[in-house]
Amino acid sequence: MSKLGIVVLFVLGFALVVTVGRGSSVASASGGGPVSNVPAGYGSLNHAKGACGNAGQAACPAADPGWFAVSAASPAAVAAAISGSADYAAMQGRYGYVALDTPALVHAYNAHTGNAYYDDDHWVVSVRSATGARCGIFDFVYDRAHGRMRFSSYGVITPQDTHAGQVFPYISSATAMAQLHRQRGLGVLAGTQPQLIFFPIDPSFPYLNSPVHNWRGGGNSAMEPMWHMVGSDGHDYFVGTDLNVHVQTELPIAKGQP
Repeated sequence: MSKLGIVVLFVLGFALVVTVGRGSSVASASGGGPVSNVPAGYGSLNHAKGACGNAGQAACPAADPGWFAVSAASPAAVAAAISGSADYAAMQGRYGYVALDTPALVHAYNAHTGNAYYDDDHWVVSVRSATGARCGIFDFVYDRAHGRMRFSSYGVITPQDTHAGQVFPYISSATAMAQLHRQRGLGVLAGTQPQLIFFPIDPSFPYLNSPVHNWRGGGNSAMEPMWHMVGSDGHDYFVGTDLNVHVQTELPIAKGQP
């Protein structure tokens, strides 16, 4: 995994429910003695914990993941939807961006995890400050079937970061194709185009004794994708942050995926 030098702020679309017990009384449920002076407030054993979802209560409302509509799967339509979203507006004052670059579609690489982050495609876009430098990068989960997106994460790009002068994706499709030709002597299969992809990474990646610990090709998140190309020989090839041409068996994809 390459070091992008950005701080990524992950926002999960789920509510964190905190139950606070009142008083210092302890209620015994083991049958070891009588229970006395047990308050009936929230958090005690003889009172429902929360205002919904318990016996005799109304169902709790579903958590709002913050989906917003996008009219078409085009960079222009996606840019308009992002710039008009509540998340973009809410964070603008804090992080100081004034404009979007062109959003890039990053495909989920044949993932079937049950986790929308990995199973859905993403739109990723870098943003610029008033000076024109890149000061951050957005990642949005894209629900293609329902024509909607939701905020996934935002990464801060500092002025000292090399990416402050670069637009996402940081490796171009032309560079990826040039590497395929140089290292494998292949072109891209006629009728196909390079695509950005990411995948669920092998969970043993952080461990020093893992065979994939030294992986430097990227692909483990939508903000650090790889280029997937079908070579002129009909086989799949991948180019990431290490600029090496890989085959699928070399990717540190979680077992069972794809």
